[in-house]
Amino acid sequence: MNNISKIKNFIINENESKMIINQVSDNIGLFYNNLITNFCEVAKIRVVKNSNLEIIESQSLFLDKEIMLLFSNNKNHVTKMLEINDKIIVLSDYKTFKQFTNRTLSINGYEYHNDIKNYIRNEHKIDDLNLIEFCISNPHLAFSEISKYLINSNGYIKDTEISEKINFISNLRKELFDLKRNNRNIKSIYENLKKEIKYKKFNFLTY
Repeated sequence: MNNISKIKNFIINENESKMIINQVSDNIGLFYNNLITNFCEVAKIRVVKNSNLEIIESQSLFLDKEIMLLFSNNKNHVTKMLEINDKIIVLSDYKTFKQFTNRTLSINGYEYHNDIKNYIRNEHKIDDLNLIEFCISNPHLAFSEISKYLINSNGYIKDTEISEKINFISNLRKELFDLKRNNRNIKSIYENLKKEIKYKKFNFLTY
C-alpha cells in the first residue's frame, strides 16, 4: 500500500488512532497538511490543528468526527499527545519522527516525490508530466496548481515563472551561506544581499 492510500485509509478507519509523518521541510509539510485536510473534508471529518498546545479549529463545529493535526518537533510533547485517546496525526522533523516509527503508523516524507505522483495519478486520474513535475518541485503549491489544472486542463501551462523566481532566490541564499562558511570578505556578502533585495523589489515577491 502506498503512502497516499495509508493516509486515506487511516483517516476513514476508526480502528486506527495514531499516525506520524516526517514533514522534511515546511514546504513538504504543507503538502501533507493540505492532503490530510482535503481527505478529511471529503470524509466530513473535522480537523483540529494543534501547534505548541494552541488549538485551532479549522472545520465546521457540526461535524461529529474529528482528527487532531499536531505540529511539533518536541519529543516529550509528541509522546504526551500520542498517549491520549483522540485520533491524531503528527507532523514532525526526522529526528523526532524516527523515535516513533516502531510505535505507530508512520509516513516518511522523504518519499514525497512518489506521494505527489500517486495522489495526482490515482486520486485525480491525471497523468500530465508538466503538472507532476511542477508539484514535485513546489510541493507547497501542489493543491493550488492541481485546482488550476482541473479548471482548465486543455489550456494548462505550468507556472514556471514561480519556479524560476524561487530557484533564483534559493541560489542566492546558498551562495550567501557558502560565503559566510568560507569566511569570505564582507563586500562579497554585502553584494549578495544587495542582489536579493534588488530582485525582490523588481519582482514584487515577499519571502
